[in-house]
Amino acid sequence: MLLEVGRLVVKTAGRDAMEYGVIVEKIDDNYFLVDGNTRRKKVNKSHLEPVGKVLDIKKGTVEDVRAALDGAGIELKVRGEARVAKSQVKAESADTKKSKK
Repeated sequence: MLLEVGRLVVKTAGRDAMEYGVIVEKIDDNYFLVDGNTRRKKVNKSHLEPVGKVLDIKKGTVEDVRAALDGAGIELKVRGEARVAKSQVKAESADTKKSKK
């Protein structure tokens, strides 16, 4: 199977192993830009396993990738949620303690 823009793949190595992604861009003969349930990252072709589907996406658009994966029935992980700073958590817990008194 050919690795091409729009090809649905599974990462086989690294932190995002066993996660679905879509090839967004071909960088050279050995590296591809992959996005989806993986981090948007340059990946060696030896770390990718192609799946039988090719999704209709435009090169480089995150919104199209997420919409195409959703349309293909791939459950997407929630990304980009703001992390709460420890100082904010401490302030909220202090406010809660004051309101209980």
